[in-house]
Amino acid sequence: MGRLEQINPHRLLCGAVLVFAGLALFWSASARAQSHDGKAVPHTELFSGTDATSNALFGYAGAVWAFGHNISGEGLRVKALAGTGGYNYDSSLPGMAGSVNFDGDVVLAQLLGGYLWRKGELTVKVYAGLGFEEHDISPADPGNSVNGGELGLLGQVELWRNLGEKSWFSADVSFGDVHGSYWAQMRLGNRLSRRISVGIEGGALGNEDYDSGRGGGFLRYHLGEAELTFSGGVSGNYHEDDTGGYAAFGYYRKF
Repeated sequence: MGRLEQINPHRLLCGAVLVFAGLALFWSASARAQSHDGKAVPHTELFSGTDATSNALFGYAGAVWAFGHNISGEGLRVKALAGTGGYNYDSSLPGMAGSVNFDGDVVLAQLLGGYLWRKGELTVKVYAGLGFEEHDISPADPGNSVNGGELGLLGQVELWRNLGEKSWFSADVSFGDVHGSYWAQMRLGNRLSRRISVGIEGGALGNEDYDSGRGGGFLRYHLGEAELTFSGGVSGNYHEDDTGGYAAFGYYRKF
């Protein structure tokens, strides 16, 4: 789908995301799915987090609802996410000597439908739907095609594989035709105790004008149906000699 110049569909999509998240929280507080033995089971996931590098800061929040069924069981689900952040970079402008520092602001929203499959120790989630991103760069950068708002199709795959009683592997991949954006992350973890897991991670992210990779480690603290994840390591831009660090925090909760 092409660039949007006169309308702002992100308002509609962001509004839908926020309405969905609010309804998911309301449904979670008012009712739960029933398992075969009559016990209440969670049917909603809420998640949020922040991600920071030397030149960018981004925050997000979202929810997944399994239509009143067990959120960990097979079946249909719907996912919504909204996020916002800022970044800066150095480049040049035509007719000007030296480099110019550009500041960018980004907002995004996603609304996806999906399905979860389980086969032994493997869990697979597949999502597809709409995504929107809007980048506002100051001063205007004619050399950067990732500017303005775009609405397009988006697909995501999430994999989880238990490796014995204590270890596990996860891989999450997202790709959309919105500015050619993509994101991928893999983790290999080990449960040190009932509360604490640690491991290593690697990932890649970018769009049609930017590509970055990262590698590091993480610490996860389990609190019943909730999880807190702290991670950090080294981050770099593929196109420049620009290596730095990154730090991230994530919150996850089942209801």
